[in-house]
Amino acid sequence: MLVTLGYDIDRPWRELPKKKRNWILFTDEQLVVPVYIGFDADEVNHALKRKIEPSYLGNFSSAKRYVLTTFATTKRSSIKKRITKYSVGAECSLCQGKRLRRESLSVPFAGFDIAEISRISMSQLAALLHPRAEGTAAEITQMSVAHPEKALVAHSIAEDLVARIPVMLDLELGYLTLERSTPSLSPGELQRLRLATQIRSNLFGVVYVLDEPSAGLHPADTEALLLALDRLKASGNSLFVVEHEIDIIRHADWIVDIGPAAGAQGGHIVYNGEPAGLAKIKDFQTAKYLFQNASLSTRLPRNAVSWLKLSKITRNNLRGLDIAFPLGIFTTVTEVSGSGKSSLVSQVLVELVARELGHYRTPPTDVEKLIMQLNALVDSGNTVIVVEHDMRVVAESDWVIDIGPGAGEDGGCIVASGTPTKVFTVKVSRTARYLARFLEEHQSNF
Repeated sequence: MLVTLGYDIDRPWRELPKKKRNWILFTDEQLVVPVYIGFDADEVNHALKRKIEPSYLGNFSSAKRYVLTTFATTKRSSIKKRITKYSVGAECSLCQGKRLRRESLSVPFAGFDIAEISRISMSQLAALLHPRAEGTAAEITQMSVAHPEKALVAHSIAEDLVARIPVMLDLELGYLTLERSTPSLSPGELQRLRLATQIRSNLFGVVYVLDEPSAGLHPADTEALLLALDRLKASGNSLFVVEHEIDIIRHADWIVDIGPAAGAQGGHIVYNGEPAGLAKIKDFQTAKYLFQNASLSTRLPRNAVSWLKLSKITRNNLRGLDIAFPLGIFTTVTEVSGSGKSSLVSQVLVELVARELGHYRTPPTDVEKLIMQLNALVDSGNTVIVVEHDMRVVAESDWVIDIGPGAGEDGGCIVASGTPTKVFTVKVSRTARYLARFLEEHQSNF
């Protein structure tokens, strides 16, 4: 197409006039250009003069337009990854990255424009709206005198919004912001958001089917999940949950246990009844972990052969974090959802060491096999680092890094770092309480 447009494509790029180079790279023009396959420049000129029918008509666009259009429309991650090499993210000078026109940003609420409101956490938003919902905010009081109809509208909107937020806070989602995109949410966060919507709907007589709602949840988040499930049940709904998490199973009113094993050895109803009755079925896996508290291994934690030290890490809610990962042993990174674990391990660490790291979520009957496999990797001279909430995996680790103490803006700090016996004594750690309880229940020698 450039040949048809009069450009010498055999001429070195640096020799082209700057004006022509800029047009090729950045023009907003979109031209329909005749293309003559196999023709050189002279033959193309001859064909154009004689109005010879071209091989096809091409749509010319600049390199800039091609990159932006392809990035926005392609469904293939490989193409998108290749395109990103030619683009640099920068904040818009007009909206300062708020992605709205000046007119939309000119309307403030409590001193914030709409983009600034969307960037604060749910907890902060609740604190901001409460005085407006209660009618105690100064601007609402002034407005009720000058424009009572406006004050009534503002009060009604604030009151409705305030009523929607508590269920989010109850589900430990107060750290989320309104601008968070759905793809950026973890499966656990997305599941709890859906539950929050259902709780707020006040429906009754509905059957809810949930497939492993505790997947990816810290024990503290699991407790919040159980409260949400109880609220749905109390509203007159039925809950059918496919679950492997022991705390969820213990909380159930009725258990259907399918087995006795996997694959061809499964598919049978092993038990169907109240949880207490399952204790009589001693030979089956679920009963074993639900009532017998299988003991942990008694091996001593391994010593690190060396340390990988990272400094001044800033990513999402990690701000200037300094951390050291022990090498040659089995390390677990844990804490509540949204504390910064995945940002640290799945993003920063992977990018820095260019190595795939394991993330596992398995049933209790498989956790022992998983731990055996992880230990085998370490015994072979490898380093294993996992992001995990399962307390058995945490307890069996050589080293534990606890990131928190909360989620979102309240996270991103190293709360505790050491062997499991050291971490469960750290009072500010939300993991410590659950780790200590697990070790006690399993009569560990730790």
